[in-house]
Amino acid sequence: MKPTKKKPAKRKNGDTPKGMLIMKLKKLATAIEMKKGPSMDIDDYDYRWVDDKIQYLESNTITFTKENMEQANELWRIYG
Repeated sequence: MKPTKKKPAKRKNGDTPKGMLIMKLKKLATAIEMKKGPSMDIDDYDYRWVDDKIQYLESNTITFTKENMEQANELWRIYG
């Protein structure tokens, strides 16, 4: 019998854990925009928090802490 070749696992577009986190935060930002509608203020606290975290993660200036995760989960409960 010939040995089988293992295929590499298929990954999503965000191929790293950090990439997947950024994708999920972008989905959260979109969910906030959809829930609040066109009358949403650009300086909305929840939207601004998510947008800032996305920018910081993309520029490698912060790491996501447990408190940040809890805040993001709370926003998902509200807007998701």
